[in-house]
This record gives sequence, C-alpha cells and structure tokens, in this order.
Amino acid sequence: MKKRAILVLSFTVMMIMTISTTNATNRTTEKKMTKQGQHILMTREEFKDWLYHNEFNRKITLIQQHHTWSPSYKRFNGSNHFQLLMGMENFHKEKMGWKNIAQNITTFPDGKVAVSRPFDIAPDGTIGTKANPTGIMIEHIGNFDKGHDVMTKEQKETIIFINALLCIKFGLTPSVDSLTYHHWWSLRTGERVLDKGPEYDVKTCPGTGFFGGNSTESAKKYFFPLIEKKIDEILRGQ
Repeated sequence: MKKRAILVLSFTVMMIMTISTTNATNRTTEKKMTKQGQHILMTREEFKDWLYHNEFNRKITLIQQHHTWSPSYKRFNGSNHFQLLMGMENFHKEKMGWKNIAQNITTFPDGKVAVSRPFDIAPDGTIGTKANPTGIMIEHIGNFDKGHDVMTKEQKETIIFINALLCIKFGLTPSVDSLTYHHWWSLRTGERVLDKGPEYDVKTCPGTGFFGGNSTESAKKYFFPLIEKKIDEILRGQ
C-alpha cells in the first residue's frame, strides 16, 4: 500500500505539471480527435491524454458500469460510432425525457471510446438518484447477457484501461463502493441492493456475462483484479 501511495503521489505531481500546459495541449489534441456535436471519439491513449489534461469541478466517487443491450453488436458496423451515439442521445431526450444523452462515456467493440455528456454534469438513467450525483456513467455497446454478444478483446481492454484511468484520476480504489453495476440497484427505490434485489426489481445490466457475471462476487473475482493490475501498470509507466 505504501508503494502504491508513493506511485500515486508521483503520478499526481506529473499530472499537475502536465495540466499547466492544458490549454495549448487541448487545442492540439482536439484537432486530432474526431468530433461530432458534443461527442468526442478517441482511442484509449487519446482518452488518457484527454482525461489527464482536463480538470473537473464535480466530486466523483462512483464509476457505473452499464451495457446498452440495444444497440447490440449487430448494430455496429465498424464505422457508425456517431450514428449510434446520436441515436442514443435522441432516444434519451425524446423518449426518456432527459436533457441529454444519459452517459458520460461509451465504449465500442473496436476498442474506441467516446465522451459525450460533460463530466461536470451528473448522469441520468434508471439506476436512480442515489448513484448519479457523484457518478460517472459508462455505457458499453453490446448485450452482454449470457448467450448474446461475446465481448471483443479490444473492448475488454478499453473497459479495463479507462476504469483504471478514472480510478487514478479521482483517487478511487476498485471495490463495490467505487465501481458499481446497474444490477446492484433497485429500479423501484433507487437504493443499492447488491446481490439481494429480486429479479423483477433489478436489471441484469451490465450483463450476466459481463466479466464473469453481474454479481458482487464475480466483480471481486474477475473485474476488480484486472483494474487493480492495470492501475499498477499505468502508475509504473508500463
């Protein structure tokens, strides 16, 4: 833990030094990134640069994991990232009555990642008002219930990488209190129920096949260790 703290401190100092050149870097970076409206489409490394060169005013304590269910993999053709993003944005505003697309971040089967809803604005969504105020919402394109989409290697790597980056950025340690699944929250009350929610009151989201399952035990066994490992790799510059 002491070594981790030293690494985090060193990394934080590096980030602060980097932020001093934020404005100039942002102008250069934005020229390289693909944008449409509010949506910014990036590679993993571009997202890392974007995240570390931006400061946010909202307190972040919770990173939400969701799958889109629809659109699923069959709707993704390798180049229609913005079409899918705009489709979700329109649905969220016109059908759900929200002011913007619900999620802050979206991951794609090809490993790309998009930032949409500003980080300083809390997400919307059926997970409820308890999880959203200090949350960052990530939607993973696909239906990851068992028997449906099998997550690609590229998307898996992106999910691990960006969650590790977000943990570093906001000073979080992977646990059920910092990385949460939609499945762990009651649709009726908005309270966290973890594995105790009855089927009629919880979604399967992010999927019964998401990194080994959607239970807290599967997260502890198959998801959190991958995030921990990636955090260490990033902090050590690997």
